[in-house]
Amino acid sequence: MGITLNVEKKGQWDQLVYVGPINEDSEVHLKPMITALGTNVIINFRKVESVNSCGVRAWINFMREAEKGRKVIFEECTPEIVSQINMIPNFRGSAQVRSVYASYACGKCDHQTWVLFEEGRNLPSSGTAEIPPQKCEKCGTIMEMEELEDEFFAWLDAA
Repeated sequence: MGITLNVEKKGQWDQLVYVGPINEDSEVHLKPMITALGTNVIINFRKVESVNSCGVRAWINFMREAEKGRKVIFEECTPEIVSQINMIPNFRGSAQVRSVYASYACGKCDHQTWVLFEEGRNLPSSGTAEIPPQKCEKCGTIMEMEELEDEFFAWLDAA
């Protein structure tokens, strides 16, 4: 699947919806976005499939330009995006992370799902904060986060 970038108006904000992988082809798609975006930008990662090292470089270059004179917010960050934020601080730049998905699995029925953690609702205040248990929607068993909670939310303490 290719890369698609769409800019949608959300009140006073421009929402950039990224669909596809962040890879070696990303730079070609990201460069024109610099002039297409206003001063308030939400970047939605819900449909990002994967991230590779060439994509990280392209993304960091994009963020350096995108942040100039703009407020940037990340929304619906997939576990792949959270991993990059934790490993490479420049990936996020100075953007505020408003919501992230964490991957959960049920040890009883093998059901897997993503849980959305949103600022002001259920996003922890730090990487060591208590995370409320997540019940499996299929069998009711308490599910396990597929990452270590303190490592997954480490970026909260680095902010």
